[in-house]
Amino acid sequence: MKHSLPLLAFSFYLLVSLSSCTTKEPAPEPFNLNGTCWTDGYEFFVGQPDTITNDSTLLLFIGGNLHEGGYGFALQRLSADTFLIRAIPGSPMVAVGMEGDTATLDSLASGRILVCHRPNDPECDTLEMYDPGDMTPYDAFARIILQKRLDDLKGIYTDAKSGMTFEFADTLFIRTPSNGKADTATFHIFYSFDMPTHALILSSGEKLWYEKTAVGLDLFTAKYWIAEEDYSQDKPLYRLTRQ
Repeated sequence: MKHSLPLLAFSFYLLVSLSSCTTKEPAPEPFNLNGTCWTDGYEFFVGQPDTITNDSTLLLFIGGNLHEGGYGFALQRLSADTFLIRAIPGSPMVAVGMEGDTATLDSLASGRILVCHRPNDPECDTLEMYDPGDMTPYDAFARIILQKRLDDLKGIYTDAKSGMTFEFADTLFIRTPSNGKADTATFHIFYSFDMPTHALILSSGEKLWYEKTAVGLDLFTAKYWIAEEDYSQDKPLYRLTRQ
């Protein structure tokens, strides 16, 4: 019995020594959102410190679309990758999600995305980070929007009714009859209020309007409205199935 106290003391010393040598996992380093550029495919936003009320807990995301600015929202960090969506001080609304939504920052192979979650609502807003490189955030966003439209069109299609084959390759439009020679033209996308529309202006002078479908594209003639200086969908031409 006289050895039990020293043994107990040694056991306690050993336990304290081992616990003090245990390696702890470092806390995840919060990702610095300041100066980062984001887009949901319609608007773009740039993260910047709150200089309105100088609240160091808020990061403002200010931007717009290709036609106008003044869109924005704020994030208040709750953890390394979780945030609370807030309105920009002095603004009555938010451009992404709803005030009080939680948002998470995910790192995917394609880049970081910010997803805001709404209770009892399966819909959510998703922003993807983009690198403007040596361009302004606006110019880089404009390039992304144009490329997205070209990617929507890109591919080979067939029209079951006429038997014709169509191909969109960047700004090339190739139309091939079932037993004839291919007709090739270049095209550009018409812009209305600085935003790309679904009107395609061919180098041949033909004007087309396209709509994406579950299986491919529907092509129409495009009608020009002089007063509005804009095009709209007109007569149906082809119902195309992507190959």
